[in-house]
Amino acid sequence: MKRILIPVDFSKDSVNAVKYGINVANKLSADVRLIHVRTGDNYAPEFAGNEVMLKINDQLEIWIKELLERVKVDYYVAGGKIDWKIREGNVFQEIANQAKYDDTSLIVVASHGASGFQDKFIGSNAYRLVANAPCPVIVVRHGVVYDSDIEKIIIPVDFSKESTKIVPVVAGLATVYHSKIILVGLRDSGFKHVLLRIKSQMALVERYIQEHADIEVEKVVVSGGNLAKKLITFAEEANVDVLAIRIHHSSNPFENIFRPFTNCIINNSSVPVLVVPTTDM
Repeated sequence: MKRILIPVDFSKDSVNAVKYGINVANKLSADVRLIHVRTGDNYAPEFAGNEVMLKINDQLEIWIKELLERVKVDYYVAGGKIDWKIREGNVFQEIANQAKYDDTSLIVVASHGASGFQDKFIGSNAYRLVANAPCPVIVVRHGVVYDSDIEKIIIPVDFSKESTKIVPVVAGLATVYHSKIILVGLRDSGFKHVLLRIKSQMALVERYIQEHADIEVEKVVVSGGNLAKKLITFAEEANVDVLAIRIHHSSNPFENIFRPFTNCIINNSSVPVLVVPTTDM
């Protein structure tokens, strides 16, 4: 059975991500594992209100069990398992290691977490997590509550072959939810040959989807300026439920240092972001 891993720091936003992840698990018939990484910072969970005076690191097992009791009533996978794990160390490395150890299918994480964590438990660590995760990651924006259905998914397409590598993963998710896929061509130049290459890539993606899944496809081109911000604006205006992007794990270390497009999407999108890792192979 598939497994969804959900990092928690007991903040309101991470609890929201747990609820979102459980909805996805129900749809995918997946097991769920909550994970908390002990960092040495001290504060209480959001659901404890103002009455809790003890340090959170003295009560970790109590709080994660309490959270599990609160959310498992919404988990209804027949034969499914929902449990928890506590690790200690570097936040994003420990989450990535647990995902590898569990052969995790998907990680669901909040984009921001509680103030007071070193680097914030979630937040600055969210990008580092998706950059190192061995599986796709859904990043859930803080302060927003989402419906459980995924009716529309965006796949951005440029003229590189790498941009199409996420299509099988996204098409699989869209098939489960009976979602519509919107292919958004990213045109960073006014040259006609660039537009033609993008449209050619979009046609290839559309053909793949039509051959492998019964999914409605729409095609749009976004041009010029800050393409990440334009993509976010389009996703919000189109009431999209998931914005799918890729993060490339390259054997060239210099390619892994600076990824402004992905980082901008993760930090600014109010739409949940599905980040799919791709490789040189």
